[in-house]
Amino acid sequence: LHPMQAAFVRHDGYQCGYCTPGQICSGVAVLDEIRAGIPSHVTADLTAPTRVTEAEIRERMSGNLCRCGAYSNIVEAMSEVAGLETGRRPA
Repeated sequence: LHPMQAAFVRHDGYQCGYCTPGQICSGVAVLDEIRAGIPSHVTADLTAPTRVTEAEIRERMSGNLCRCGAYSNIVEAMSEVAGLETGRRPA
């Protein structure tokens, strides 16, 4: 599995599965955008390197809808892949 797919499994980032392929593809692209230094509406300092934060992830993923509401689990999975320490342990 791709690291994002494996993180989605560990963090239960899907429920019905309907949106999962799009969430995973967008999640990978979002992290690539941030690493490339592309700012978003929540980027605090446009002159500093863009950092992966929960706010950045949530803003950039805001167009991806999940009818089951697994958003917090999706953010946790993406945070793991990005190497963020979230304080939450995978189930």
